[in-house]
Amino acid sequence: MGFSTAQFAQAEALKKGSPASQWTLHSESLQQFWKWGGNWSGIQARLESSLKLDRHRRQQVASALLKQYERDDVIAPSSLKAFKDGAHVITTGHQLQAGGGPAYFHYKILSAVRWARRLSESGEPAVAVFWMASEDHDFEEIQSTFGVDGSVFRWEPKGTEQKGPVGELLWDEHAEKAWQAWVTENNVDSFVQQSCNMKLSARVRKWVSEWFADLNVLVIDGHDAELKNIAMHLWQAEWEKNGIGNAVQESADQFQVDFGKPQIQPRENNLFVLTDEGARQRADRWIQANGEEAWRTLRPEQHSPNVALRPIYQEYLLQSIAFIGGPSEVSYWMLLGRAFEHHCVHPPALLVRDGALILNEPASAICKLLSWNPSMLGLSSADAVNLWADGVLEKRGDLELHFDRWSEIMEGYAKGIHESAIPTTRATLSKIEKELTAVKKKWRKIIKQQHHDQCEQIARSIDDWISPKGIPQERVLSALALVGAIGSWPEFTGSWLENVRCSDEPQFLVFQ
Repeated sequence: MGFSTAQFAQAEALKKGSPASQWTLHSESLQQFWKWGGNWSGIQARLESSLKLDRHRRQQVASALLKQYERDDVIAPSSLKAFKDGAHVITTGHQLQAGGGPAYFHYKILSAVRWARRLSESGEPAVAVFWMASEDHDFEEIQSTFGVDGSVFRWEPKGTEQKGPVGELLWDEHAEKAWQAWVTENNVDSFVQQSCNMKLSARVRKWVSEWFADLNVLVIDGHDAELKNIAMHLWQAEWEKNGIGNAVQESADQFQVDFGKPQIQPRENNLFVLTDEGARQRADRWIQANGEEAWRTLRPEQHSPNVALRPIYQEYLLQSIAFIGGPSEVSYWMLLGRAFEHHCVHPPALLVRDGALILNEPASAICKLLSWNPSMLGLSSADAVNLWADGVLEKRGDLELHFDRWSEIMEGYAKGIHESAIPTTRATLSKIEKELTAVKKKWRKIIKQQHHDQCEQIARSIDDWISPKGIPQERVLSALALVGAIGSWPEFTGSWLENVRCSDEPQFLVFQ
Protein backbone atom coordinates (compact mmCIF):
# COMPACT_ATOMS: atom_id res chain seq x y z
CA MET A 1 0.00 0.00 0.00
CA GLY A 2 1.03 3.62 -0.47
CA PHE A 3 0.69 6.68 1.71
CA SER A 4 -1.39 9.77 1.04
CA THR A 5 0.60 12.82 2.08
CA ALA A 6 0.14 16.52 2.64
CA GLN A 7 3.12 18.84 2.92
CA PHE A 8 3.82 22.10 4.76
CA ALA A 9 6.91 24.23 5.26
CA GLN A 10 8.39 23.21 8.62
CA ALA A 11 8.36 26.88 9.67
CA GLU A 12 4.54 26.74 9.65
CA ALA A 13 4.59 24.04 12.34
CA LEU A 14 7.09 25.85 14.60
CA LYS A 15 6.20 28.24 17.38
CA LYS A 16 5.89 31.68 15.81
CA GLY A 17 8.71 34.03 16.76
CA SER A 18 10.85 31.26 18.26
CA PRO A 19 14.59 31.25 17.44
CA ALA A 20 14.19 28.14 15.26
CA SER A 21 11.25 29.67 13.39
CA GLN A 22 13.12 32.92 12.82
CA TRP A 23 16.22 31.02 11.70
CA THR A 24 14.25 28.93 9.23
CA LEU A 25 12.37 31.91 7.79
CA HIS A 26 14.97 34.69 7.99
CA SER A 27 18.40 33.19 8.69
CA GLU A 28 20.04 36.08 6.86
CA SER A 29 18.91 38.42 9.67
CA LEU A 30 20.61 36.27 12.35
CA GLN A 31 24.10 36.14 10.88
CA GLN A 32 25.52 37.55 14.11
CA PHE A 33 24.81 34.15 15.66
CA TRP A 34 25.52 31.72 12.81
CA LYS A 35 27.08 32.18 9.40
CA TRP A 36 25.46 29.52 7.23
CA GLY A 37 21.70 29.62 6.67
CA GLY A 38 18.97 27.12 7.46
CA ASN A 39 18.08 25.73 4.02
CA TRP A 40 19.51 24.41 0.77
CA SER A 41 21.02 27.82 0.01
CA GLY A 42 22.82 27.67 3.37
CA ILE A 43 24.28 24.25 2.51
CA GLN A 44 25.40 25.55 -0.88
CA ALA A 45 27.00 28.64 0.67
CA ARG A 46 28.91 26.45 3.14
CA LEU A 47 29.91 24.16 0.26
CA GLU A 48 31.21 27.07 -1.81
CA SER A 49 33.27 28.55 1.03
CA SER A 50 37.04 28.20 1.04
CA LEU A 51 36.99 25.96 4.15
CA LYS A 52 39.09 22.88 3.46
CA LEU A 53 38.72 19.33 4.75
CA ASP A 54 41.50 18.02 6.99
CA ARG A 55 41.92 14.64 5.29
CA HIS A 56 44.35 13.25 7.85
CA ARG A 57 41.85 13.87 10.64
CA ARG A 58 39.07 12.37 8.53
CA GLN A 59 41.10 9.17 8.08
CA GLN A 60 41.82 9.01 11.81
CA VAL A 61 38.11 9.24 12.57
CA ALA A 62 37.26 6.67 9.90
CA SER A 63 39.74 4.24 11.46
CA ALA A 64 38.15 4.67 14.89
CA LEU A 65 34.70 4.24 13.36
CA LEU A 66 35.62 0.94 11.76
CA LYS A 67 36.79 -0.32 15.15
CA GLN A 68 33.45 0.73 16.68
CA TYR A 69 31.53 -1.30 14.12
CA GLU A 70 33.78 -4.32 14.64
CA ARG A 71 33.46 -4.03 18.43
CA ASP A 72 29.65 -3.89 18.22
CA ASP A 73 29.52 -6.79 15.71
CA VAL A 74 27.78 -4.69 13.04
CA ILE A 75 28.74 -4.66 9.37
CA ALA A 76 29.94 -1.17 8.49
CA PRO A 77 27.92 0.50 5.72
CA SER A 78 29.58 1.33 2.43
CA SER A 79 29.28 5.00 3.39
CA LEU A 80 32.26 4.49 5.73
CA LYS A 81 34.57 4.25 2.71
CA ALA A 82 33.01 7.36 1.18
CA PHE A 83 33.47 9.12 4.52
CA LYS A 84 37.14 8.09 4.65
CA ASP A 85 37.65 9.24 1.07
CA GLY A 86 36.42 12.73 1.89
CA ALA A 87 32.68 12.77 1.14
CA HIS A 88 30.68 15.64 2.57
CA VAL A 89 28.96 14.90 5.85
CA ILE A 90 25.39 15.73 6.87
CA THR A 91 25.17 15.09 10.61
CA THR A 92 22.35 14.69 13.07
CA GLY A 93 22.40 13.31 16.59
CA HIS A 94 20.33 12.27 19.56
CA GLN A 95 20.57 10.69 22.97
CA LEU A 96 20.35 6.91 23.09
CA GLN A 97 16.68 5.92 23.26
CA ALA A 98 15.75 2.41 24.38
CA GLY A 99 13.50 1.22 21.58
CA GLY A 100 13.91 4.41 19.54
CA GLY A 101 11.87 6.75 21.69
CA PRO A 102 9.78 9.58 20.20
CA ALA A 103 9.25 9.73 16.44
CA TYR A 104 11.61 12.64 15.90
CA PHE A 105 14.53 10.28 16.64
CA HIS A 106 13.80 8.69 13.27
CA TYR A 107 12.77 11.95 11.57
CA LYS A 108 16.17 13.50 12.35
CA ILE A 109 17.94 10.65 10.61
CA LEU A 110 15.61 10.76 7.61
CA SER A 111 16.25 14.51 7.39
CA ALA A 112 20.01 13.96 7.29
CA VAL A 113 19.56 11.27 4.62
CA ARG A 114 17.50 13.52 2.39
CA TRP A 115 20.00 16.39 2.43
CA ALA A 116 22.89 13.96 1.85
CA ARG A 117 21.01 12.55 -1.15
CA ARG A 118 20.33 16.06 -2.44
CA LEU A 119 24.04 16.84 -2.32
CA SER A 120 25.00 13.56 -3.96
CA GLU A 121 22.45 14.07 -6.74
CA SER A 122 23.98 17.51 -7.38
CA GLY A 123 27.36 15.87 -7.99
CA GLU A 124 28.85 16.33 -4.52
CA PRO A 125 29.27 12.92 -2.78
CA ALA A 126 27.76 13.07 0.71
CA VAL A 127 26.92 10.71 3.58
CA ALA A 128 24.45 10.91 6.45
CA VAL A 129 26.00 10.47 9.92
CA PHE A 130 24.13 9.81 13.17
CA TRP A 131 25.97 10.95 16.31
CA MET A 132 25.04 8.85 19.34
CA ALA A 133 25.02 11.05 22.45
CA SER A 134 25.83 8.06 24.63
CA GLU A 135 27.28 9.64 27.76
CA ASP A 136 25.50 12.79 28.83
CA HIS A 137 21.81 12.06 29.50
CA ASP A 138 19.82 10.83 32.48
CA PHE A 139 18.50 7.30 32.31
CA GLU A 140 14.90 8.37 32.98
CA GLU A 141 14.89 10.34 29.74
CA ILE A 142 15.74 7.36 27.57
CA GLN A 143 14.16 4.29 29.15
CA SER A 144 10.67 4.43 27.58
CA THR A 145 9.18 4.21 24.11
CA PHE A 146 5.45 4.85 23.70
CA GLY A 147 3.38 2.95 21.18
CA VAL A 148 -0.25 3.28 20.15
CA ASP A 149 -3.29 2.51 22.34
CA GLY A 150 -1.30 3.13 25.51
CA SER A 151 1.35 0.48 24.80
CA VAL A 152 4.68 1.27 26.48
CA PHE A 153 8.09 -0.34 26.23
CA ARG A 154 9.98 0.47 29.43
CA TRP A 155 13.55 -0.68 29.89
CA GLU A 156 14.48 -1.49 33.49
CA PRO A 157 18.06 -2.80 33.55
CA LYS A 158 20.18 -3.46 36.59
CA GLY A 159 22.60 -0.76 37.64
CA THR A 160 20.48 2.27 36.75
CA GLU A 161 21.37 3.77 40.10
CA GLN A 162 24.73 4.69 38.57
CA LYS A 163 25.02 8.11 36.99
CA GLY A 164 27.57 7.19 34.37
CA PRO A 165 27.12 7.06 30.59
CA VAL A 166 23.79 5.48 29.63
CA GLY A 167 25.49 3.91 26.65
CA GLU A 168 27.48 1.74 29.06
CA LEU A 169 24.38 0.13 30.58
CA LEU A 170 23.85 -3.54 29.81
CA TRP A 171 21.19 -4.53 27.30
CA ASP A 172 20.52 -8.17 28.12
CA GLU A 173 18.28 -10.99 26.92
CA HIS A 174 15.44 -9.87 29.21
CA ALA A 175 15.48 -6.40 27.64
CA GLU A 176 15.56 -7.92 24.17
CA LYS A 177 12.64 -10.22 24.95
CA ALA A 178 10.56 -7.31 26.29
CA TRP A 179 11.44 -5.23 23.22
CA GLN A 180 10.44 -7.99 20.80
CA ALA A 181 7.11 -8.40 22.63
CA TRP A 182 6.45 -4.67 22.24
CA VAL A 183 7.38 -4.88 18.54
CA THR A 184 4.82 -7.64 18.02
CA GLU A 185 2.15 -5.80 19.99
CA ASN A 186 2.58 -2.69 17.84
CA ASN A 187 2.69 -4.48 14.48
CA VAL A 188 6.19 -3.17 13.83
CA ASP A 189 8.03 -4.65 10.84
CA SER A 190 10.08 -7.63 12.01
CA PHE A 191 13.70 -6.95 12.89
CA VAL A 192 16.51 -9.28 13.90
CA GLN A 193 16.27 -10.55 17.47
CA GLN A 194 19.59 -10.19 19.28
CA SER A 195 20.66 -13.07 21.48
CA CYS A 196 23.74 -11.85 23.35
CA ASN A 197 24.38 -9.22 26.00
CA MET A 198 25.72 -5.87 24.84
CA LYS A 199 25.95 -2.22 25.84
CA LEU A 200 23.01 0.03 24.99
CA SER A 201 25.27 1.94 22.58
CA ALA A 202 25.82 -1.28 20.62
CA ARG A 203 22.09 -2.05 20.57
CA VAL A 204 21.30 1.42 19.24
CA ARG A 205 23.92 1.01 16.49
CA LYS A 206 22.26 -2.27 15.51
CA TRP A 207 18.80 -0.64 15.54
CA VAL A 208 19.84 2.27 13.35
CA SER A 209 21.59 -0.11 10.98
CA GLU A 210 18.36 -2.17 10.72
CA TRP A 211 15.84 0.67 10.55
CA PHE A 212 17.81 2.51 7.87
CA ALA A 213 19.49 -0.52 6.28
CA ASP A 214 19.06 0.62 2.67
CA LEU A 215 19.88 4.27 3.41
CA ASN A 216 23.56 3.81 4.29
CA VAL A 217 23.51 5.79 7.55
CA LEU A 218 26.86 5.94 9.33
CA VAL A 219 26.71 5.76 13.16
CA ILE A 220 29.39 7.29 15.41
CA ASP A 221 29.77 7.06 19.18
CA GLY A 222 31.68 10.04 20.53
CA HIS A 223 32.38 8.23 23.80
CA ASP A 224 35.54 6.64 22.43
CA ALA A 225 39.08 6.84 23.80
CA GLU A 226 40.64 7.12 20.36
CA LEU A 227 38.30 9.91 19.23
CA LYS A 228 38.67 11.84 22.47
CA ASN A 229 42.43 11.63 22.19
CA ILE A 230 42.23 13.24 18.73
CA ALA A 231 40.40 16.19 20.33
CA MET A 232 42.62 16.43 23.42
CA HIS A 233 43.35 20.10 22.80
CA LEU A 234 39.67 20.91 23.44
CA TRP A 235 39.80 19.36 26.90
CA GLN A 236 43.15 20.96 27.72
CA ALA A 237 41.80 24.42 26.85
CA GLU A 238 38.95 24.01 29.33
CA TRP A 239 41.27 22.91 32.15
CA GLU A 240 43.69 25.76 31.43
CA LYS A 241 40.86 28.33 31.50
CA ASN A 242 41.12 29.06 27.79
CA GLY A 243 37.91 27.27 26.81
CA ILE A 244 34.69 28.44 25.19
CA GLY A 245 33.03 30.00 28.26
CA ASN A 246 33.61 33.65 27.34
CA ALA A 247 32.68 33.12 23.70
CA VAL A 248 29.39 31.46 24.66
CA GLN A 249 28.67 34.21 27.19
CA GLU A 250 29.02 36.90 24.53
CA SER A 251 26.53 35.14 22.26
CA ALA A 252 24.17 34.40 25.16
CA ASP A 253 24.07 38.08 26.09
CA GLN A 254 23.06 39.03 22.54
CA PHE A 255 20.61 36.12 22.32
CA GLN A 256 18.85 37.31 25.48
CA VAL A 257 18.31 40.74 23.94
CA ASP A 258 16.69 39.22 20.85
CA PHE A 259 14.87 36.16 22.19
CA GLY A 260 14.91 36.09 25.98
CA LYS A 261 16.69 33.66 28.30
CA PRO A 262 19.04 31.32 26.39
CA GLN A 263 18.71 27.55 26.73
CA ILE A 264 22.24 26.94 27.97
CA GLN A 265 24.16 28.75 30.68
CA PRO A 266 27.83 29.45 29.91
CA ARG A 267 30.37 27.91 32.29
CA GLU A 268 34.03 28.65 32.86
CA ASN A 269 34.76 24.93 32.42
CA ASN A 270 32.48 23.02 30.04
CA LEU A 271 33.61 19.51 30.90
CA PHE A 272 32.39 16.62 33.00
CA VAL A 273 34.68 13.93 34.34
CA LEU A 274 33.75 10.27 33.98
CA THR A 275 35.17 8.58 37.07
CA ASP A 276 36.25 4.95 37.33
CA GLU A 277 33.41 4.49 39.83
CA GLY A 278 30.85 5.23 37.11
CA ALA A 279 29.95 8.78 38.12
CA ARG A 280 29.76 11.80 35.81
CA GLN A 281 30.91 14.88 37.73
CA ARG A 282 30.97 18.51 36.67
CA ALA A 283 34.56 19.61 36.18
CA ASP A 284 34.42 22.49 38.67
CA ARG A 285 33.18 20.15 41.41
CA TRP A 286 35.73 17.50 40.46
CA ILE A 287 38.50 20.11 40.80
CA GLN A 288 37.31 21.01 44.29
CA ALA A 289 37.71 17.39 45.36
CA ASN A 290 40.90 16.57 43.44
CA GLY A 291 42.87 19.80 42.90
CA GLU A 292 43.61 22.15 40.00
CA GLU A 293 46.31 20.00 38.38
CA ALA A 294 44.74 16.57 38.90
CA TRP A 295 43.24 16.67 35.39
CA ARG A 296 46.66 15.83 33.96
CA THR A 297 46.26 12.28 35.27
CA LEU A 298 42.93 11.73 33.46
CA ARG A 299 42.72 9.39 30.50
CA PRO A 300 41.25 10.86 27.26
CA GLU A 301 38.01 8.87 27.57
CA GLN A 302 37.34 10.35 31.01
CA HIS A 303 36.70 13.76 29.47
CA SER A 304 33.00 14.34 28.72
CA PRO A 305 31.91 17.58 27.00
CA ASN A 306 28.78 19.35 28.20
CA VAL A 307 25.95 20.55 25.98
CA ALA A 308 27.92 23.60 24.80
CA LEU A 309 31.23 21.88 24.14
CA ARG A 310 29.90 18.68 22.56
CA PRO A 311 29.01 20.33 19.21
CA ILE A 312 32.58 21.66 18.95
CA TYR A 313 33.96 18.18 19.64
CA GLN A 314 31.50 16.61 17.19
CA GLU A 315 32.32 18.99 14.36
CA TYR A 316 36.06 18.92 14.97
CA LEU A 317 35.84 15.19 14.29
CA LEU A 318 33.25 15.09 11.50
CA GLN A 319 33.89 18.37 9.63
CA SER A 320 30.23 18.39 8.53
CA ILE A 321 28.85 20.46 5.70
CA ALA A 322 25.51 20.67 7.58
CA PHE A 323 24.05 19.76 10.96
CA ILE A 324 20.37 18.84 11.30
CA GLY A 325 18.78 19.47 14.70
CA GLY A 326 15.45 19.82 16.39
CA PRO A 327 14.06 23.31 17.06
CA SER A 328 15.60 23.43 20.55
CA GLU A 329 18.96 22.19 19.29
CA VAL A 330 19.09 24.80 16.56
CA SER A 331 18.28 27.47 19.15
CA TYR A 332 21.21 26.58 21.39
CA TRP A 333 23.62 25.90 18.51
CA MET A 334 23.04 29.52 17.54
CA LEU A 335 24.83 30.45 20.79
CA LEU A 336 27.99 28.62 19.72
CA GLY A 337 29.15 30.52 16.63
CA ARG A 338 31.87 32.38 18.54
CA ALA A 339 32.87 29.15 20.33
CA PHE A 340 33.52 27.49 16.95
CA GLU A 341 35.67 30.49 15.99
CA HIS A 342 37.56 30.29 19.28
CA HIS A 343 38.82 26.81 18.40
CA CYS A 344 39.05 27.44 14.63
CA VAL A 345 36.51 24.67 13.99
CA HIS A 346 34.58 25.15 10.74
CA PRO A 347 30.86 25.50 11.52
CA PRO A 348 28.38 23.58 9.35
CA ALA A 349 25.20 24.96 7.84
CA LEU A 350 22.50 24.73 10.53
CA LEU A 351 19.07 23.32 9.60
CA VAL A 352 15.93 22.41 11.50
CA ARG A 353 14.94 18.78 10.94
CA ASP A 354 11.89 17.83 8.91
CA GLY A 355 8.79 16.85 10.88
CA ALA A 356 5.76 14.64 10.42
CA LEU A 357 2.30 13.69 11.62
CA ILE A 358 1.02 10.14 10.98
CA LEU A 359 -2.75 9.63 10.95
CA ASN A 360 -4.85 6.50 11.10
CA GLU A 361 -8.37 6.61 9.64
CA PRO A 362 -10.17 7.93 12.76
CA ALA A 363 -7.53 10.60 13.36
CA SER A 364 -7.62 11.63 9.71
CA ALA A 365 -11.40 11.98 9.88
CA ILE A 366 -11.14 14.13 13.02
CA CYS A 367 -8.60 16.47 11.40
CA LYS A 368 -10.97 16.89 8.45
CA LEU A 369 -13.94 17.44 10.77
CA LEU A 370 -12.08 20.15 12.70
CA SER A 371 -10.38 21.66 9.62
CA TRP A 372 -7.15 21.27 11.61
CA ASN A 373 -3.60 20.92 10.27
CA PRO A 374 -0.10 21.06 11.83
CA SER A 375 0.32 24.74 11.00
CA MET A 376 -2.24 25.36 13.77
CA LEU A 377 0.29 23.89 16.27
CA GLY A 378 -0.48 21.72 19.30
CA LEU A 379 -4.08 20.85 20.12
CA SER A 380 -5.35 19.39 23.42
CA SER A 381 -8.36 17.08 23.46
CA ALA A 382 -10.38 19.67 25.43
CA ASP A 383 -9.54 22.39 22.91
CA ALA A 384 -10.44 20.06 20.04
CA VAL A 385 -13.85 19.22 21.50
CA ASN A 386 -14.55 22.91 22.12
CA LEU A 387 -13.46 23.74 18.58
CA TRP A 388 -15.90 21.19 17.20
CA ALA A 389 -18.77 22.41 19.43
CA ASP A 390 -18.09 26.02 18.39
CA GLY A 391 -18.33 24.87 14.77
CA VAL A 392 -21.75 23.37 15.46
CA LEU A 393 -22.87 26.69 16.93
CA GLU A 394 -21.48 28.67 14.00
CA LYS A 395 -23.65 26.67 11.61
CA ARG A 396 -26.63 28.35 13.25
CA GLY A 397 -25.29 31.78 12.32
CA ASP A 398 -22.28 34.00 12.99
CA LEU A 399 -23.23 35.66 16.28
CA GLU A 400 -20.04 37.72 16.42
CA LEU A 401 -20.77 39.24 13.02
CA HIS A 402 -24.33 40.10 14.10
CA PHE A 403 -23.10 41.52 17.40
CA ASP A 404 -20.49 43.68 15.64
CA ARG A 405 -23.13 45.09 13.30
CA TRP A 406 -25.52 45.71 16.18
CA SER A 407 -22.71 47.43 18.13
CA GLU A 408 -22.09 49.77 15.18
CA ILE A 409 -25.80 50.63 15.10
CA MET A 410 -25.84 51.29 18.86
CA GLU A 411 -22.78 53.55 18.67
CA GLY A 412 -24.31 55.42 15.73
CA TYR A 413 -27.55 55.81 17.67
CA ALA A 414 -25.64 57.17 20.71
CA LYS A 415 -23.63 59.54 18.53
CA GLY A 416 -26.89 60.91 17.10
CA ILE A 417 -27.97 61.80 20.61
CA HIS A 418 -24.68 63.38 21.71
CA GLU A 419 -20.95 62.62 21.72
CA SER A 420 -21.08 62.29 25.51
CA ALA A 421 -23.37 59.24 25.16
CA ILE A 422 -20.74 57.18 23.32
CA PRO A 423 -18.47 56.17 26.31
CA THR A 424 -21.44 54.88 28.33
CA THR A 425 -22.76 52.99 25.30
CA ARG A 426 -19.39 51.36 24.63
CA ALA A 427 -19.06 50.32 28.29
CA THR A 428 -22.51 48.72 28.12
CA LEU A 429 -21.64 46.91 24.89
CA SER A 430 -18.47 45.57 26.53
CA LYS A 431 -20.53 44.12 29.39
CA ILE A 432 -22.99 42.58 26.94
CA GLU A 433 -20.10 41.03 24.98
CA LYS A 434 -18.77 39.41 28.17
CA GLU A 435 -22.25 38.07 28.96
CA LEU A 436 -22.54 36.74 25.41
CA THR A 437 -19.22 34.90 25.83
CA ALA A 438 -20.50 33.31 29.03
CA VAL A 439 -23.75 32.29 27.33
CA LYS A 440 -21.83 30.74 24.42
CA LYS A 441 -19.85 28.62 26.89
CA LYS A 442 -23.15 27.33 28.32
CA TRP A 443 -24.45 26.62 24.82
CA ARG A 444 -21.21 24.80 24.04
CA LYS A 445 -21.66 22.66 27.17
CA ILE A 446 -25.17 21.71 26.07
CA ILE A 447 -23.90 20.79 22.59
CA LYS A 448 -21.22 18.55 24.13
CA GLN A 449 -23.82 16.84 26.32
CA GLN A 450 -26.10 16.26 23.35
CA HIS A 451 -23.23 14.76 21.30
CA HIS A 452 -21.32 12.94 24.03
CA ASP A 453 -20.19 10.03 21.85
CA GLN A 454 -18.90 12.31 19.10
CA CYS A 455 -16.95 14.36 21.66
CA GLU A 456 -15.45 11.20 23.16
CA GLN A 457 -14.30 10.07 19.72
CA ILE A 458 -12.66 13.43 19.07
CA ALA A 459 -10.91 13.39 22.45
CA ARG A 460 -9.61 9.85 21.94
CA SER A 461 -8.17 10.65 18.52
CA ILE A 462 -6.37 13.69 19.89
CA ASP A 463 -5.02 11.99 23.02
CA ASP A 464 -4.14 8.68 21.38
CA TRP A 465 -2.79 9.93 18.06
CA ILE A 466 -2.65 13.55 17.08
CA SER A 467 -1.45 15.39 20.17
CA PRO A 468 -1.04 13.24 23.32
CA LYS A 469 -1.55 15.42 26.40
CA GLY A 470 -1.42 18.46 24.14
CA ILE A 471 2.11 17.61 22.97
CA PRO A 472 2.83 17.13 19.25
CA GLN A 473 2.71 13.47 18.24
CA GLU A 474 6.32 13.34 17.03
CA ARG A 475 7.58 14.29 20.51
CA VAL A 476 5.75 11.45 22.29
CA LEU A 477 4.83 8.42 20.18
CA SER A 478 7.12 6.00 18.38
CA ALA A 479 7.37 6.38 14.62
CA LEU A 480 7.75 2.60 14.34
CA ALA A 481 4.44 1.97 16.12
CA LEU A 482 2.58 4.72 14.26
CA VAL A 483 3.75 3.44 10.88
CA GLY A 484 3.01 -0.13 11.92
CA ALA A 485 -0.64 0.82 12.34
CA ILE A 486 -1.09 2.11 8.79
CA GLY A 487 1.59 0.56 6.57
CA SER A 488 5.15 -0.72 6.30
CA TRP A 489 8.37 0.97 7.39
CA PRO A 490 10.14 0.71 3.99
CA GLU A 491 7.10 2.28 2.28
CA PHE A 492 7.10 5.07 4.83
CA THR A 493 10.79 5.95 4.50
CA GLY A 494 10.57 5.73 0.71
CA SER A 495 7.52 8.00 0.61
CA TRP A 496 9.20 10.46 2.99
CA LEU A 497 12.34 10.80 0.89
CA GLU A 498 10.39 11.10 -2.35
CA ASN A 499 8.16 13.85 -0.98
CA VAL A 500 10.99 16.04 0.32
CA ARG A 501 13.40 15.31 -2.52
CA CYS A 502 13.20 18.68 -4.28
CA SER A 503 12.26 20.88 -1.31
CA ASP A 504 14.76 23.64 -0.55
CA GLU A 505 13.42 24.24 2.98
CA PRO A 506 12.79 21.98 5.99
CA GLN A 507 9.39 20.32 5.57
CA PHE A 508 6.51 18.97 7.68
CA LEU A 509 4.69 15.96 6.22
CA VAL A 510 1.30 14.44 7.03
CA PHE A 511 0.94 10.73 6.27
CA GLN A 512 -2.36 8.86 6.21
